[in-house]
Amino acid sequence: MTVPDALSAVAGTLGSGVLLVAALVLVAEAGLLVGVVLPGISVTVGLGVLAGTGTVPVPAAAVAAVTASVAGPSLGYWRARRAGVRTLHDDARVPTPARRVLRLAESRPAVAVAVGQWFAVARTLVPRLAGHVLGYPRFLLVSVPVAAAWSSVTFTLGTLLAAGSEAAARIVSVQEIVAWALLGLLVAAAAWTAVRMVRGRR
Repeated sequence: MTVPDALSAVAGTLGSGVLLVAALVLVAEAGLLVGVVLPGISVTVGLGVLAGTGTVPVPAAAVAAVTASVAGPSLGYWRARRAGVRTLHDDARVPTPARRVLRLAESRPAVAVAVGQWFAVARTLVPRLAGHVLGYPRFLLVSVPVAAAWSSVTFTLGTLLAAGSEAAARIVSVQEIVAWALLGLLVAAAAWTAVRMVRGRR
């Protein structure tokens, strides 16, 4: 059973309560170490599918996806500040793409926060490392727009899948997903730059 199928089954039992379940999973995926084995992108895509089929209201599902995706990294950040964290970039159990992002976190933590949002496992570990090298205001300045962009892109992908349109069929390819991810990064980078410019004028 896929994650969207599981969410659909939960929705059949709990109705809109599935939004709370999905939100808790998203927060845990980025905020707790157990998140390395939890689904992330599958949940936001699944919420998009449910919204696209009318199982749950689109606005409520979108808000749940974005809010939980933004809250999760902050939970991980503060847990690391309080408990400490060991170096993980040489741990063979961590997937190679995530290890590369973790190495980046040591030299360019803000960039790592932006990039890590788009990779499983890194979404869980990077905020914990950032908690030791970035002040919280700067962390938020990067994390919030990037997490919002990531959840919006993957949620929209789910709604397109639900629509079953020709456009959705084209999007479901590695190249298209990467293109959407890059678009999300560009949007996040533009938002980050705009905020920095505004702050610089004060």
